[in-house]
Amino acid sequence: MTRNGDSHPYRTSRSKLFTVFAVLLMIGGSLVATSAPAGAEPGNLADIDVADIDGRYVVAALTTGGTIQVEVVTCLSTCTKHGWSSLGGGFKSVNVEYLAEGRPVVIARRNNGATWYKRGSCSATSCSWISWKDLGGSVIDIATSASGGNCVLLAGKSATKRVYQAKVCANTVQGWGYTGGQLDNIAVSGDRIFGTTSSQQMWWYKNGLWKGAGGNTIEPAAKFGDGELCGLSQSSRKLWCVNTSTNKWTNHGGYWRKLDDDRTIGIGGGWDAWVLDGEANAGNNYEDNVATSFGGKVNEVAWTDTKDFMVGIGSDYRPWYQDTLGTSHGTWATL
Repeated sequence: MTRNGDSHPYRTSRSKLFTVFAVLLMIGGSLVATSAPAGAEPGNLADIDVADIDGRYVVAALTTGGTIQVEVVTCLSTCTKHGWSSLGGGFKSVNVEYLAEGRPVVIARRNNGATWYKRGSCSATSCSWISWKDLGGSVIDIATSASGGNCVLLAGKSATKRVYQAKVCANTVQGWGYTGGQLDNIAVSGDRIFGTTSSQQMWWYKNGLWKGAGGNTIEPAAKFGDGELCGLSQSSRKLWCVNTSTNKWTNHGGYWRKLDDDRTIGIGGGWDAWVLDGEANAGNNYEDNVATSFGGKVNEVAWTDTKDFMVGIGSDYRPWYQDTLGTSHGTWATL
């Protein structure tokens, strides 16, 4: 998942979240989710995503059988898991995004290529979910990003590589419309759709216009921090990024098996999680624009835009997480 900018305009601090939780406990408040009962962590996972919803981390996981399950995690001095719940089956992909204050949205693709979405509302330690809504369309790939204004921007690629866009907002939706472009690979960051062509050229789309940035990469991703557009060299697996104001490309090196989550996070040569952050937070013990290992043995990985919480699918095909606030990174725990 991605958000328009790396700062969170409505973000609740962890201490404030604890205060809310404590008040709920004192008044005996009950927290009920309108999904299947909470249970153990899912196995046989195919994909995983995470969003920071005002200090709560909402994790969405897709099983190989097509079932989506969600979990809410809160972290103070330690992280607390609040139980997995099922949102149903018959899906081929899953994304979770920040929609509005206290409100996430899960976006998923059905087996027939139609796009469905499910808005949620979160209390201190759980989220309730309204029924699934059908956005329609027929796409083979979806990318999403919170784009500001209480909306999420969607990009979809058809079987003929045509690129479409749609929006899901807090109270409205905008159906699929053709952008006029064709791409092999798509991604979204904020209010910008981008991706690479069959000739591995980078293109991006905003305000109704397509612009080319050149290059020779695959697996498009936006860099954490400064939003440069990036991709991998197909032969060397090195990470390259372009400043779209100048179309100047920079080689950030490394050996990346893949990029994930439409961002400069992915899997390194040793199957560990890797990140390239263009603007490390104060107190982080890694450098700007230096690829850094976050450890583990994972085959899928995602990170909140607030850079506080990371999730992955381990070699056991089960969910794992690490609290990455401040100087913490590299210590994984089962989710």
